[in-house]
Amino acid sequence: MMAKCKSCNDEDKKIKVSFCPKCKSTQIRHIFELRTLFGVMPKMKCKSCGNEMIVFPILVTTKKALEKSIKLNSKKNKNG
Repeated sequence: MMAKCKSCNDEDKKIKVSFCPKCKSTQIRHIFELRTLFGVMPKMKCKSCGNEMIVFPILVTTKKALEKSIKLNSKKNKNG
């Protein structure tokens, strides 16, 4: 039986998450295009609203707080 690693399972561990300033979603993905192959910085795109930027703001939070925020946002989207 192996002991659980506290640093791997710690809910209070700080994590960095990109978020969309337009809709506050954390569903940010890189867009890979032909120009990315030539060394040009790739764009990022929000999967929720389609907002495209080169760099999205980064939020430093905990895993526990992020999960709570995602639950609240999903409830808001369902209600209105």
